[in-house]
Amino acid sequence: MLNTVFHIDETQKWSVVISNLKHLHEWMQDNNESGVIELVINGEAISDTVVNSKQDLNDLFVIGIDVRACKNSMDQREIQEEDLQNHVKIVPSGVVELAIKQHDGFGYIKP
Repeated sequence: MLNTVFHIDETQKWSVVISNLKHLHEWMQDNNESGVIELVINGEAISDTVVNSKQDLNDLFVIGIDVRACKNSMDQREIQEEDLQNHVKIVPSGVVELAIKQHDGFGYIKP
């Protein structure tokens, strides 16, 4: 099982992280590999999780990628749960989520 957590906190890295996510997903499909792919968003990148942002996260949801938004970063930018795109889940702390995933054996990728 190939469990992997990706991390984005910089808005200029969106194209890279989305490309990385899709490439890993495609490879897993092509190689009959199972596992969880999760994207944790914090810092300035959290602003791109809201409805009508320039980042449409729907393509990630469609292929089964779990998208998690940091509540601390949301609070700092006054983003409410109802402002988020569909299927984005909130975690209390992005850094804690990353630490837990790594402790649970997830690979960590930050483009």
